[in-house]
Amino acid sequence: MTSSGTYTKHRANEELFNQLFRTYYKQTYYSVYRMLRDRGLAQDVVQETFLKAYRHMDTLQQEGRRGAWLKAISKNTAIDLYRKRLRTMDVLDDAVLLRTRSVEDEVQRRADVKVIRNRLMKLAPLYRQTLLLVYEYGMTYEQLASYHKTSVSAVKSRIHRAKLKFRSLILEGVVSC
Repeated sequence: MTSSGTYTKHRANEELFNQLFRTYYKQTYYSVYRMLRDRGLAQDVVQETFLKAYRHMDTLQQEGRRGAWLKAISKNTAIDLYRKRLRTMDVLDDAVLLRTRSVEDEVQRRADVKVIRNRLMKLAPLYRQTLLLVYEYGMTYEQLASYHKTSVSAVKSRIHRAKLKFRSLILEGVVSC
């Protein structure tokens, strides 16, 4: 491709990005804010979302899927940020706990956490995500229903099924010990 062709493609991507930003900024921000309930973090996630979108503009093929594409990027970015914060908090918690707990208690707690995380990873992705969004992110059933574009009763059923499956996975580990 010639340099003028490259420039034309770059300019088209830039115009498409500006249109995406104008059209979807508020929707993306409010979606992320509902998930995180922190304005500063929501702004960080939205900024990172649009940076990722800009870097990958050439992968967007279908015009009608732009909103869904951005929503997926923002959701994954928010989850990544949350996980990063959890790791940071774990390190801080570990430092505090090591000062206040006995070594035996700390070893047992870490083993328990590891087992729980391993069992959680065995859940189907939809169940795992549902449990994490409700119990880790603190989303309400209504927020989760809005996020997944489903009814509150469907969310309650999904959470119930996820809890049953998770409970069976935990008990499976207890019985095998």
